[in-house]
Formats: sequence, C-alpha cells, structure tokens
Amino acid sequence: MMQSASVLVTTAFNWLDPLDVHSAYHAWRPGLRIVEVIPSEFELPEAFDIQFAINGRKLTLFEAEIYDLQPGDAVLATVIPLGGGGGKNPLATVAMAALLVTAPAIGGWLVSGAMSGMMSAGLISAEAAIGMAGAMGTAGAIAGGLVAVGGAVAINAVLPPGRVGSGRAIGADPLQESPNYGWAPTNPIENGRPVPILYGRKENFAPFKAGQFISTDGDKQYLNMLFIIGEGPVDAISDVKINGNPIGNYTEVVVETRQGTPDQSVIPAFNDAVSEQAVGVKISTNWHTVTLSGNNTQSIGIGISCLQGLWYANDKGGLDSLSVTIDMECRVIGATAWTHLDTQTITASQRAAVRRYWRYAVPTGHYEVRVRFNTPPASDTRHMSDTWWEYCHEIVPDDFRLPNMALFAVRALATDQLNGSAFTVTCTAERSTLPLPDGNGGTVSRPASNPAWMALDLLLNRRYGVAWPVSQVALQDFADAAAWCDEKGITGAMYFDTDMNFETAASYLGRFGRFRILPRGTSIGCISDRPEQFPDQGLLVTPANILNGTCGVGYAALTDRADAWEVTWFHPERGPETLFVPGEKYGTIAGRTPRIRQETLYPCTTEAQAYRWARYMDRCNRYLARTISLRCNVDALGSHVAPGRIIQIAHDLLHRTQSARVLTATPTEITLNRPVTLEPGTTYQVLVRHVDRQCADTGNELHESVTLAPVLQHTSTSTLHLAAPLQFAPSETATVTVGELGRNARWYRVLSIARTQDMRVQIEALEYDEAVYADEGQPPSIPSSATLPSVTALVATLMQVTEDLVAKRLVSLAWRGDAMRWSIFVRKLGSGGNAWWLAGTTADPSFIVRNLEVGFAYRIAVTATGHPADGQTVDVDFALNTPSGSIRPITAMDGGLEVPVYVTVGGEPTQLMGVF
Repeated sequence: MMQSASVLVTTAFNWLDPLDVHSAYHAWRPGLRIVEVIPSEFELPEAFDIQFAINGRKLTLFEAEIYDLQPGDAVLATVIPLGGGGGKNPLATVAMAALLVTAPAIGGWLVSGAMSGMMSAGLISAEAAIGMAGAMGTAGAIAGGLVAVGGAVAINAVLPPGRVGSGRAIGADPLQESPNYGWAPTNPIENGRPVPILYGRKENFAPFKAGQFISTDGDKQYLNMLFIIGEGPVDAISDVKINGNPIGNYTEVVVETRQGTPDQSVIPAFNDAVSEQAVGVKISTNWHTVTLSGNNTQSIGIGISCLQGLWYANDKGGLDSLSVTIDMECRVIGATAWTHLDTQTITASQRAAVRRYWRYAVPTGHYEVRVRFNTPPASDTRHMSDTWWEYCHEIVPDDFRLPNMALFAVRALATDQLNGSAFTVTCTAERSTLPLPDGNGGTVSRPASNPAWMALDLLLNRRYGVAWPVSQVALQDFADAAAWCDEKGITGAMYFDTDMNFETAASYLGRFGRFRILPRGTSIGCISDRPEQFPDQGLLVTPANILNGTCGVGYAALTDRADAWEVTWFHPERGPETLFVPGEKYGTIAGRTPRIRQETLYPCTTEAQAYRWARYMDRCNRYLARTISLRCNVDALGSHVAPGRIIQIAHDLLHRTQSARVLTATPTEITLNRPVTLEPGTTYQVLVRHVDRQCADTGNELHESVTLAPVLQHTSTSTLHLAAPLQFAPSETATVTVGELGRNARWYRVLSIARTQDMRVQIEALEYDEAVYADEGQPPSIPSSATLPSVTALVATLMQVTEDLVAKRLVSLAWRGDAMRWSIFVRKLGSGGNAWWLAGTTADPSFIVRNLEVGFAYRIAVTATGHPADGQTVDVDFALNTPSGSIRPITAMDGGLEVPVYVTVGGEPTQLMGVF
C-alpha cells in the first residue's frame, strides 16, 4: 500500500535472475536525490551499467544525478549490458541469458513433447512420409537453439519480446501469412502454395485463384475464373460473392461447383489449360510479334477488338458497314519460316465495341505469334477502323478433372465493375464430417467442427496429413478430448491455407480445444485438460518412491501472470474481432500495471467461445501456480502413469506429511517400518496405496483413505490405530502417508515423463485443481453499436457540382448503421423502370451516386447484405428542374398522426419526397 510522503524504489541488480526484484518505500524529504535511496553496497559487474527511470520515464546519467525526488515518485534502477542496444530493452538480454541457461534441461522436454512430423497442407511429399520419424532425431538440437524464443514469448507480460518471424521455427505463426486470417481477405494467386484443408463451415473466405482468362462470344467478353477451395470432398459450396456482393448482382453470371470427389466431371471452360497473355497493341500494316511463355502449346487463341466500334458515317447521318482484314501467323521459336494461321475479315456498322476470337490447333511446341492488317483500312474522320490485338491464349487441350479437389468456376459478362481488374471473390464452404477409425478396424463419421477430430484427421490422413499408422495412435485419447470439447461446446472452423508442420497445425487446434498431442512410447496420444473422474485414485508418490535429493517445487511468479486477456477470434462474416476479458483480479493489485495477454484463436467463430476460453485461462492463472519435478526408479511407477494423468504426491518436507511402508496390518491397525509423530487436537488422515488390490473404477492400484484415532498427548509411534476400518488390510511393503486432514497429499497432473539413465525417469507435473474446470459462463451483455441496425437514418441530397469544368447533378447518400461494408443499388421507377443494378460499395456510411439519367424517378437502396430488400431505400425525383437539397419524406396529419404520403408513378406506389 502506498505510503504518504514517501518514494517507491525498485531495484533489479541480479543480472542472472530477472525475477530477483526488490521494492521498498523511503521517507521523502526536500532535496532527496536518487543516489541516496540506492543501496551503496551494490557492486556493478564489468560490461554492465545501471539504467534509471522515474515514473516510467528513462533518465540519462546526468538527469539521475540532479533529479530532486518528489513525494509519490517511483524509482527504477536496473542492470543493463553495455553495447547491447544502449539500454533500449534493459531486461531483455538478462532474461534471454537466463532462458538460454535452461535450454539443455527444457530441450529434452521439447523432444518428448514435440510433434515434428511435417504436414505440408495438401501436398503428398517425402517430408510427410518420413516427417515424424526423421525429425525426431534432430529435435534435440533444434530445441536447444529455440528455447530462448519460446521463453521470451512466455514472459511477454514483463518484457516486450521481439516480433517472431514467419519462418518455420517454434513460436512462428504461419497463419499470419494467410490471405484469410487477416483484416482484408484476398485471393492468393502465387504458384507453389499448398492445397488448403477445410474443417467445419468457413464463411466468406477467399479461395486460391487457379486460373483466369477472357473468352469472347460474338461482341461480348466473358471473364472466366477458376478457384480451388481445398482438399475434398466437401459437403457444400455456396454464397459466392465478388467484393462482398452476391454473384447474382452481376450480369450474366454462371457458377459451376465441384465438391472434390475422385470421379468428378470437368468444369466447362476449364477442360483445357489456358494461359492468357495481354497484348493491348493497335494493329497496323506492320507485323507485331508476341512470344508465348509455355513450351507445350498445342492451340493458339487470338482476341481482336474494335473498342470504338467499326463503321462508316454516311451522308444521311447514319452508319454503313466497314471491314478490316487481318493476317495471323506463328512459328516455333528458333525456326526461320512463319506458318500462316488464317486471314480473317471483320465487318460491322456499329459504334459499340466489336470483338472476335479465333482458336487454331498447332503442333506441340514453344511459339511466337504475329498479327497485322492484310490491307490498310480507311481511317479518316468518317471511318472508324481502329482495331486492337487485345490478348493471346496459349492452350494445352486436356480434360482436367482435378480429382479430390473442391473447386468452383465463375463465368461472368465483363462490365465496368467486373473487367479483370483487382477484386476479391469469396465463398462459403462446409465440410461437416470426417471418416475416422472407430478403434475396431472400421470407420465412423465424426463432426469436422470438433478440434480434436480435426487434429486426428491431420495425423492419420494419407493424402494431406502425416499418414501416421492407426495402430500407433491412442484413439481413446482423441475420443476423450473430443468428448470434452463437446461437453464444453467447443466447436469451430479451420482453413489451413499456408504451409506449416503438423506440430504448428495441431497447436492451433489444441490451444482452442484444450488438448496437446504428444508421444506415448511408440504411439501418439493426446492430453486433454479436463477434470479427472477419480483423482483420489491417482498413483501415490512418497519419499519411499522418490530418489533422494531429486524432488523440487517451483512457483510461477505472481507478478508475471496475466490479469486480462485480449482474444482475437474470427466472426463468420466480419472476420477477425478482438474481445477484452478482464480477470477476477484485474486492476486490484496496488503498485502494479495490469498484465494483458494477447491470444489468437484461429478456429474460434463465436464471441461466447472466446469469452469462455479467456475465463478458463484466467482460472488456470489463478489456481495453478505450483510445479514439481522429481526422479524415481522405473519400477516405482505403474504402466498407467503417463502425461496427462493425475498423481498424488506426499513429500514429508514439502507437504508436512510422514511416509512409510507397511510391516504388518489389519483393517483397523497398521504397523510401519518407521515411527510417525502425532499431536493432540489435530485430525490426521492416512492414505494407503495397496500393492495387491485394484480399483474397480480405474483398474489400477487401489488407494484408500481413512482418519486416525485421535491422540491425547504428543505421540511418536510406528503403530497406527484407525478411526474406521479399511476395506482391505494393506500388504507388506504397501506405501502409507500420514498427514493432517485435507492436507495429506497434493494432486498433480503429469506434464512429461522422460527416461534419464540407469532405469530412472524424470517426472514434471503441474498442480491439479478442479476449480479450473467450472462453468465459464456467458459474455456479459454490453450495449454497443452492435445493437444498431445495419442501415438507419438514410438521407439523400441532390447536389449541383462542377467537376473537370463540367456541371453535374449528383445524389449524395448518408446513413448510420453497424456493418463492415455496404452495397448501393439503384433502379428506375414507373413504366420505364428496370431491375436493380449495383452502383458500388463502400466501407464508409456515405456514397455519391453518379451517372443517373435526368428525367426519371429512382429508388436507391443501401444494404449490408448485398440484397436490396434487406436494406433501407429512398426515392429520388431526378428531374432537370429539381432544386438541390436534402430529400426527405413529405408527411400529412391523419387522425392526429403524422403519416407519409404516397403517390403513383407509372402505376407504381412511390413515397412522396420533398427537397429541403
């Protein structure tokens, strides 16, 4: 607690231990300097210096010497290494050195716990086949070099860690490179990307664009695009959008889907491999040559356009037909002679664009193509004959079915909004079940939204996973983890679209699903952080089992623990969102800045699950502080003791218990091989580990616990008298521990078991507390903008503006609402009315509608869904003489109520609006 008229002084002078920090209050007096409150006996090591800070502001040495302390000041003095960044991060080097010192000890744990099998998503490779076995041999060396990185991330509440790169090291985050887990999804197009893997239902994601080309049908151009969703089969592909607008809002659009079955049919327009090369050259009587890039071309396509039409202006003010004749030739690279492909004549009498496309089969090879006018066309002011070589296709004919790959193709009429320029295509896809082993030689369908089943599929799948043998997988472990996910309502969706190893992929799933995958001998198992059904039947470990001098207890520093959680999760429609969840002790620790831990849960798709995960982690921070490490002989452990299991530890020095072995016993009396001390007024409990009895519930050694008969005076005895009989009389050499009631043994969950030497094992364990697994509840209901409708208070304003020296009439729209993006639709009203057309999209609650034809009434809709009926509308009379101003409804009084007025425009009811 802060003292009045005092100064808080904090020193961190132990460069080998960054947690060795001391704080004390010093009485303040006028003229008090920093040198007077720093311990004078401190000896500064060579190559180190001291950094001072006042109230969080770093001081130069000169400032530290002359600064007069004030009441309430907080002084920090810490050791920093010279030359290592000039004190930019005074504790980072010290902490990193401490972590590196522990690398040999932790490295072995990483080897035993690391799943180093490579999983290149969607790629069958030698790495996937040998990854698990091959990588294990080098894991020890790798772990030793990477412990510092992992440690720095673990202590980021104290140190500002450097950003971890996007490589493939432990601690890296490959999904930071994902085009779908950022703030603005984009369709990846780079060659060499892995084929994605989908689990659950993923909405509004941007799949890989595998191909795109333009086709010509008469005078119309169509944009053809092929997208790969990922490994199939999937159950459904739907809700295809372009820049957030449903595909149906665009003209002449066709979508073809394939779900990724082995025998799926060819998608039209993509039965051949077409590579498009833009040319964009105005044709003349001189040859223009283009060199194609592929060396396996079997057909050549040539696209020609007269963008301003093709016509002759006659004397009557009309248009007569005009013709242009074009020569096309090709030759194999390195050849001397050119091969004549064709001579084509285009004839038209129109101002609209004229387009033609011809395709020619050629022998397989690497080609260059050239085009020119056969004869020069007329080109004076009355003739429009400008002709352009727009693009060239190199084609490899084949029926590409792309088996086992879920995909869809889009064919759309090229328009101003859809002309091949930058835009993003998104869709929704669902993979609801996974065929997984049932443990009896067969298969069973499991829900693909459960993180534990996702991880098992990645481990077993032979096409895109690790292909680990089923016989070497502890299937029941995964079933238990999946059952706990079901009980806690942990479901989600995952779209692996970047290259990563299995350990990384499993960590994304396990972090969210509260489990960890690790080796169990020669098999692969899974630890699920769930309550143990019979913790009191966990193996009892006493000093009789522990090798002398090998037991130690550690405590996580309370000052380093997170007080609050900032969890990033992924809304199905809006993408990444961040939820702040304060812990129960947030802001209550005096003199300490709250620690906020940032976490990203990639499979999480609901705010409620993100909230419950943060509450669960906060309980872990609150209740789990003690770790224990010990060594014992291999034969002292049962075969059932494995990572994830509960053990009971009763250590005489650490837990104030007294342990011994049984010499003789009856159900009511036990004689030990050493005396124990009992005090009057204290209730004692005896815990017995039977060596010849099994627990009916677990099938392991039976543990029994009863109270002792009270003693009236200080007693030292080797004979115990029980207050109630045991179910079975303990056998000779059975283990017994005596302690105060409720404090006889402490429960720990085994983290790792590693064989050391001479038939001995090292056990690392974390204390176990069932309070961690209580119901996390629901996120609090907080009024926010999320309760607003997507569009409200829509107002249209007629504007008269001058742009580029041209007077224009525009419609300015403004509104309020809760949405990430809005679409604006327009249609004419009345007898000359037409269907809705997309005017544009915006991320801001305002928009300028342009290019409206004067003399018509229009209905304008603003919507967040891409469907006009879901939004709000406003009617605009866009007449030439309509004044500028805000357009608002005209109302009339009817029975004392103000109601809107409607009129009929071309037989269609229209709300009467006025300009104000």
